[in-house]
Amino acid sequence: MKKLITVLLIIAAIGLVAFTLAGNKEEMVQKAKLAEMTSDKIPVETGTVYLKKMNTKVTAIATFEAITDLTMLSQTEGLVIKRYHKKGDFVKKGTLLAQVENDELQAQTDAAKANLDKAELDMERFTTLEAKDAVTKRQLEDVRINLANAAANYKRTKKMLDDTYIRATATGAINENYIQEGSNIAKNNKLYDIVDVSQLKLNVKVTGLNVVQIKKGDTIDITTDMYPNEKYTGIVTAIAAKADQSLKYGVEILISNNNEKPLKAGMFGTATFRFQKANEALFMDRNALAGSIKEPTVFVFNDSIATLRKIYIGEVYNDEVQILSGLNEGDKVVLTGQINLKDGTKVRDIRASEVTVESAQQ
Repeated sequence: MKKLITVLLIIAAIGLVAFTLAGNKEEMVQKAKLAEMTSDKIPVETGTVYLKKMNTKVTAIATFEAITDLTMLSQTEGLVIKRYHKKGDFVKKGTLLAQVENDELQAQTDAAKANLDKAELDMERFTTLEAKDAVTKRQLEDVRINLANAAANYKRTKKMLDDTYIRATATGAINENYIQEGSNIAKNNKLYDIVDVSQLKLNVKVTGLNVVQIKKGDTIDITTDMYPNEKYTGIVTAIAAKADQSLKYGVEILISNNNEKPLKAGMFGTATFRFQKANEALFMDRNALAGSIKEPTVFVFNDSIATLRKIYIGEVYNDEVQILSGLNEGDKVVLTGQINLKDGTKVRDIRASEVTVESAQQ
C-alpha cells in the first residue's frame, strides 16, 4: 500500500513539473515572438503634441538701448588747436566741440568769396549789355559759366572751412572722446561717441499669436532688476512687418528715463504685455527637440518609423515649447533616444512595448 502511495506521489510530482514547464515554455514563446518583432527597432519614448490656452500675460526680456548712440567721424584733416568739451559733458546738437587749424582754408575761402562777388557783378553788367546788343550771347554764356564755377568753388571751400569747426551732430552726453589738443586727425577718424539716454528703447521679440494683439501707442509695463520695486511705462513705437528667422516679430518700446532712478543703456528690462484674449496654441514636451532652439527639429513617430521634421517654434518655457508650424495636434514625437536616430529609423515605443508584454503575460 505504501508503495502504491509513493508511486502516485511521484507521478503527481512529475505531472506538476511538466505543467509548470509547459507554462514557462508558452511564456517564453510569447516573449520570443515579441523579441523577434522588436529586435531590429531602437527603443524610444514618445509624447503627444497638445493644444492649450496661452497666458493673457506675456513677458519679454531685452536690453535697453539709448535713443541716440552714434560715433562722430572727422570730415576734415589737420592739427587740433582747441578742444572745448570732454568726456562726460552733455552737449546739444550744433555745439562747438573742437577746432582744427584752418588759416590756409580761411584764405582760400576769402579768395573764393571775392571771386564769386566779381562773377556776380560781371553777370549783372553783361546782362545789361546783352539787352542793348552790346555783347554777344556767347560772351554772356561764358560769364554765366564763370559765375557757376565761382559759386561752386566758394561752396566747396566754405564747406571745408566749416568742417574744421567740429560740432555735435546730436544732443547727448559725450561717452568717449578720441582726440586731444595738439593731435593730428585725418578724414574718417573717430572724434566722439555721443549717447542720449533721456529716452531708452527696448526692442523685444514676440510670437505671431501675440503680435496681432499689439498696436502702436499701446502702453506697456517695464521693470528691471536694477530697481525691482520701480515700474516704468513704455509706449509701443514700432512693430515689425516681417518675422525674423525664428518667426518672431520685433516690437520697439520707448521709455522716458527716470531722473531719480536713472537707467543705463545695456541694462536688462522686462516688458509685460497684457492681452484680453487668450489664444490657443500647440505645445510639446521640450525634450522632443532634436535640433537647437534656432534650428529646431523633431522625430515624428508614425507606424514604428521615426521621421525627422523641421519645425518652427514660438515661446520656450521650462519644460514645454510652443509650436508655430510643422506639427499638428495629436502627433507623436520622440522624447528620448534621438541620439541614435536618423530620418527613417525603425523604432518602438518603450511604454507601448511594456503594455504589450504585460498583456502577453496575462
